[in-house]
Amino acid sequence: MIKHLALTLLCGLFVLQAAEASSRTRTLLTAQFDSEAALVEIEITKTRHDYKLPWNSRNLQSRKNGIVIDDHQILTTADGFSGQTLCRIRKGGVTHQYTATLKWVDYYANIAILDVEDPAFWEGMRPTRLAENIPQSGELQILRWRKGRIEERAAEIIRLYVGKSKMSYVHHLKLSASTEMDGAGWAEVILSKNEIIGLTTSSVDDKLTILPAPFIASVLKQRASPNAPGIGHFDFSVMESKNPALLQSKGMPATNIGVVVTKVGGRRLAANTLKVGDVLLAINGFEIDHDGKYIDPTYGRLSLYGLATRNYGAGDTLPMRVWRDHQAITVDYLLPRAQFEKDLVPDELYDQAPEYLIAGGLLFQPITGPYLNAYGKNKPLQLDYYSYHAELPERDGLVILSSVIPDNYNHGYEGVRQLIVDRINGQTVDTIADVAEALATSKDEFHRIEFMPDQGLKHIVLDAATMESATQRIIEHYNIPKARSE
Repeated sequence: MIKHLALTLLCGLFVLQAAEASSRTRTLLTAQFDSEAALVEIEITKTRHDYKLPWNSRNLQSRKNGIVIDDHQILTTADGFSGQTLCRIRKGGVTHQYTATLKWVDYYANIAILDVEDPAFWEGMRPTRLAENIPQSGELQILRWRKGRIEERAAEIIRLYVGKSKMSYVHHLKLSASTEMDGAGWAEVILSKNEIIGLTTSSVDDKLTILPAPFIASVLKQRASPNAPGIGHFDFSVMESKNPALLQSKGMPATNIGVVVTKVGGRRLAANTLKVGDVLLAINGFEIDHDGKYIDPTYGRLSLYGLATRNYGAGDTLPMRVWRDHQAITVDYLLPRAQFEKDLVPDELYDQAPEYLIAGGLLFQPITGPYLNAYGKNKPLQLDYYSYHAELPERDGLVILSSVIPDNYNHGYEGVRQLIVDRINGQTVDTIADVAEALATSKDEFHRIEFMPDQGLKHIVLDAATMESATQRIIEHYNIPKARSE
């Protein structure tokens, strides 16, 4: 009995000591990173546009997380802010909300900075800092606000790599991790040894994608510089050169480095210095292997495309060593700025309402990424071709006759849809402004709308004199606010 009592007391003492140790650990964690004093919950109200009926829109709400990194600076991801009309923030798990302003946003890098003018919000808030480096293996912690409490889950690093941004075609450093936290991917804070190593950007099948702290810090540093240049992008494509015959055919000696340039200026950002057929050997002193990888001094073997965002910004000059005309030469590559509007078909349109023009019931729209995404898998194959493969350097954009709103004026054309416009009244059409200008005049009493040669219909003809009255009748009958977007 005495032995049993002693054993019970010993176990109780052990549990008490363990609890005290746990308490000390929690106190240490709080001392290094006070989540309630730095982590906030963000609520965004935004406008969502309907690209099939571009005059329609509706309001949506979304929630995400943010972290205080400086006085009047709350860091979060840019995802969800396009078209935002109201942003409110809660701290400490309480229901009171503070109105926030979007101080700065970079959709290409997927980074946003918020501010709150109310001084009461900043009382008790404690800025934290981003880690300078991130681990490549090991366990992580995920933190977020959930129903008024801090929710914490474990995660484990899968790999570090260079990939495309969630919001653009820009390539940068990314981190992948596994977790059991559900519904993540909304700027949850990722910790390693109580240091912030990144924010989540997406979650699929218990796999997190994380925006790493070093990349965030480099973008914020560029933003703080005079005449912030914006984020850069390598506007060229390469192919692997694992087969030795490929490089030998270019007169190169046996080597373990180099990839072949297959396309230059595909994004219309830059067509300078590099040429198709060049063998790219090194970028700014980093040798490029046959797989298109380089050895990063901090993170090891990574894709060469990550060098465009490795502490560089648009406008920087990067020396590139290439094999051209049977000799190795060095060329200076001026890093171009990533810009959607340079594309023939822009991938994204952030903070913009869709353009359109209705003329006699014919609905004209520019072909854009958001327009194509509205149709998903049902988009015509020809549109897919023009979006990703047709270069058409002589054109600034593409306009489509997306549908025809039925009326006696356009009788016989009601089934015409999804045809790319080539010319109207003899004038080449690249933009909605071109459509309006071309329809302002006609060579005779008819408007002639011609489509691209590979489209299913060659052209349609409409009466010029009655088009304007027909347009007004149609928008009134179908309760369309206006015939043209502003």
